[in-house]
Amino acid sequence: MVSGQHHARRSRQRPAWRKIPFLGLWMLALLTAPMAMGQDLSLPDIGDYTQQYVTDSEERQIGREVLRGIGRRGALIEDVQLAEYLSSVGQRLAVYAAPPANPYTFFWVDNPRINAFAAPGAYIGVHTGLLLASGREDELAGVLAHEIAHVSQRHIARAIADARQMALPTTAALIASMVLAATVDAELGQAAITGTLAAGAQRQINFTRANEQEADRIGSQILQKAGYDASGLIDLFARLQRQYGRAAVEAYLTTHPLPAERIADLGNRLADRRPGGGGDAGRQIDYHLARARARVLTSTGGQPLIDDFRARLDSGDYASELAERYGYALALRQAGQIAGASEQVAILRRRDPDRLAFRLEEAELALAMNDPARAWQLFENARQLYGDDFSLTVHYGRALINHGRAERALELLRPLTRRRPDSGVLLTLYAQAARLAGDRMETHGALADYHRLRGELEQAIEQLEIGLRQPGLTPFQEEQLRAKLRRFEEEARVAERSRF
Repeated sequence: MVSGQHHARRSRQRPAWRKIPFLGLWMLALLTAPMAMGQDLSLPDIGDYTQQYVTDSEERQIGREVLRGIGRRGALIEDVQLAEYLSSVGQRLAVYAAPPANPYTFFWVDNPRINAFAAPGAYIGVHTGLLLASGREDELAGVLAHEIAHVSQRHIARAIADARQMALPTTAALIASMVLAATVDAELGQAAITGTLAAGAQRQINFTRANEQEADRIGSQILQKAGYDASGLIDLFARLQRQYGRAAVEAYLTTHPLPAERIADLGNRLADRRPGGGGDAGRQIDYHLARARARVLTSTGGQPLIDDFRARLDSGDYASELAERYGYALALRQAGQIAGASEQVAILRRRDPDRLAFRLEEAELALAMNDPARAWQLFENARQLYGDDFSLTVHYGRALINHGRAERALELLRPLTRRRPDSGVLLTLYAQAARLAGDRMETHGALADYHRLRGELEQAIEQLEIGLRQPGLTPFQEEQLRAKLRRFEEEARVAERSRF
């Protein structure tokens, strides 16, 4: 679970309105530069000169290093349900963008600031502060669409290529700047990123403005083609203005290279704007459940959080009663009040008996009440409806491991490792199950895959070498490990040649 204490400490660093990062820049451009719905998403193909300076594999490696740096600061949220929700929204949008060379990876950052960012290699990070400040999935989707546009239009790759053309040192500085922006100070980090990729003040201004405007145009098309309400973007900015005040928003916007008349135009547009509604009901409940879950996972918890959920339920001050009650149940369980949590989940199950989130919480509560037999039955019942759903299987597998049933966990998790080799949570869980089951080849193979996923090729190769030294390997197992070792060693050589 993410440390709520860590989260609370960061949130006191500055006044609340100062948490607003470059989101305002993008929304301002979006509101003042609309595009026709029918315009094609792609730019003319005039050749991609960036490949001369930064390869697709190098972009992916840089992105992995950014992710690794964020993880070292303890800021990654790896809750499987939240991760699956974010990925579902991102992938729904991504199908309407030009396909990137690398697959999209969406992840949460435990940070109260209202922000999202695209890193090299199609990595897109979203701060939990953005989710908690938003009110509808359309608003969250608007931010993601903008970041997807940055990836599809290769803005970061272009910037790296331009910097390398001028012999500017980029890779290490870019990684450090992105980690700083994601975890500590968005404004300082963003300034460092721009400074790294663009030499000279006017070049920095042109770089930022051109990329943001292009991402606004493409992102708005992606958003609408995916079936989202484009007014959600305006609603989010209006919500931030109501919450933090116009003066605070203007103070932020004046730090960016935007003409004064555009700020005035934004004010005129927002003056007559009212929050919109609508959207797919099923998607909206998923959004509200994710928001409630994030609130609990990133909070210090305790009685104040429980009291707040209870007060909102009593007063009717909520967008979704089911989501508010779900958050209440999670907060109660987090505080060790298992009986109260079970009472709330029973209500949820009666209201929406087939919703997976409620079924998973019911099974977790059975484990908390030391009733694993009931938990296994609840998990198996859920599998009748959801099959080998990723969230369900990870929850079930973790529970089995924790209760001494590693072999059954291996049986469940093994098919997922082939379908989802990009999940660090899954690979570490599978390695744990394999170790407890006494399967040394699977243990070291999974750990090697995990380290490779994080860009740690040296550690990945070391795990394979350890695996090859284990006694009792069959010829087939040995060849599997050696083939993977050869592949990883070649990747390491390529990475070393591209490093400077």
